[in-house]
Amino acid sequence: MDQSGHAGDPEPDLAAEAFARLEMRISEMDGRIALMTRALEHIAIEKQGIEIPDYTPTLTKMNSYLVELAAQAQKMAKAPALQLTPENMADRIDQVARQARESDRVNIEQARMLLNDARENQMRAIGHLRTRREQIWHMAYSAMGATVAVMLLWLLYPGWAASIGPQSWLWPERVARRTMGEPTLWDAGIRLMRTADPKVWKAIVRDVDLARANRAAIDDCLQKTAKAEKPTRCVIFVEPETS
Repeated sequence: MDQSGHAGDPEPDLAAEAFARLEMRISEMDGRIALMTRALEHIAIEKQGIEIPDYTPTLTKMNSYLVELAAQAQKMAKAPALQLTPENMADRIDQVARQARESDRVNIEQARMLLNDARENQMRAIGHLRTRREQIWHMAYSAMGATVAVMLLWLLYPGWAASIGPQSWLWPERVARRTMGEPTLWDAGIRLMRTADPKVWKAIVRDVDLARANRAAIDDCLQKTAKAEKPTRCVIFVEPETS
């Protein structure tokens, strides 16, 4: 009896331990379920507090922009430049080239006709006077005669040829400069004045040197005269002449 009683004691202990472990696991699962329930409740509360913005105005603007963009894209698609393909472009270039060549051909033909008409009129007029060779010789003789006449006039009266040109061309002065062999018109003028009257030229040089030496005094005197609006006495320095 004692042996059977002692042999049966471990089985109730094992069952109790198994039930205890099962109860602990169930308790842990209840805690986890409670945590998940509270988490879901918080999530639901937070979702209820979130305000979803109204995107209707933004979508309306985007729709209007898309409509406008579609209209512009349609206009661009209808543009002649975008409708050109490599084949169409080649045909267009060929057409323009043909038109240009046709226009050039017409212009050249008109110019050729005008040239032929002018040549025929000229030949008709020359034919009434003399043959072509006679006309050439006549022109050569006329040119040689005119050249000889101009050379004779130049020798007899050199100033005549220089005086026939406009005064602004300075032909007489240039002829005189070239004749005297001076490099500039100024040098030729100095030589003419010095040769024409040495005393007057010497006086001119002296006056120029005097004015150059007293440039500051003369400028100051001119300013004083302009302010006073009457003649003013000025003092200048004159150096002795050197031989």
